[in-house]
Amino acid sequence: MSVRLACEKRFNVEGLNIAAKLWGDDAGLPVIALHGWLDNAASFDSIAAQLTDFQVLAIDLPGHGLSDHKPASGNYAIWDDLRVITAVVDQMGWSEFSVIGHSRGANISTLLSAVLPDRVSHLICIDGLLPPPEPDSNFPLQLGSYITDFTGSESPRGDKGHASFDAAVAARIKATPMTSEAATLIVERASVKADDGRYYWRSDRRLKFASPVKLSLGQLQAALDAISSPALLISAKQGLGQWLSKLPIDITTRFIVKEIEGQHHCHMEAQSAQMVAWIKDFIAAKSA
Repeated sequence: MSVRLACEKRFNVEGLNIAAKLWGDDAGLPVIALHGWLDNAASFDSIAAQLTDFQVLAIDLPGHGLSDHKPASGNYAIWDDLRVITAVVDQMGWSEFSVIGHSRGANISTLLSAVLPDRVSHLICIDGLLPPPEPDSNFPLQLGSYITDFTGSESPRGDKGHASFDAAVAARIKATPMTSEAATLIVERASVKADDGRYYWRSDRRLKFASPVKLSLGQLQAALDAISSPALLISAKQGLGQWLSKLPIDITTRFIVKEIEGQHHCHMEAQSAQMVAWIKDFIAAKSA
């Protein structure tokens, strides 16, 4: 057995440089970890370091962290990342693997498990599961928002930067409440100090643009129905837990559901130890 501390990995996928962090046992169960919106691979530092019997690969999804942005013709609809993730696990030589996703990464993980049921052995979602269902009647409005964003008439404002690293950390905490330690990990990988001394976000501003379409309730239900792997949802009580409880889909027939005290990023905080214990027990029980 060869257990490693985190090391940096790089993959080339469709001409994009995809950055990642790799932890754990070379002979351990392969696990790919998918972060949330505007986060990066560092958000799994705490969990991955405790999964020493596993081989954990946390990637910076396109447009995030140290990974390349999509080309000018690209967009960031969640299903577009499935090709990148599949290419990465293929390059790792993993015919079967578990997937852990947080927030937006959990949405992607659910779709990945639905479309690759023979390859995903275990699905673990942390404070996220599916995007909100979109009524069919909203299709023209959604598509119109996508066109408006990408033609630039109402594009998000450019990044004006932050005067210091601490100011960037404070801005990240203001956007999504978390501890300063957790925010620091994310910001270290998500920002760059420019020649003017200010700190700018590495993330692609198009991540804030509208998706061309959003998935309907029927499509989301079909995705859940296609999942054949054991599935675990860990819901943060002060995170998205309240929204997840109102999801108009019965997830208890497919997922083991655990609730934990804490905010949306509590997987980066003290609660990570309890989450790791649940994940280990879940995989051990479902692998027996």
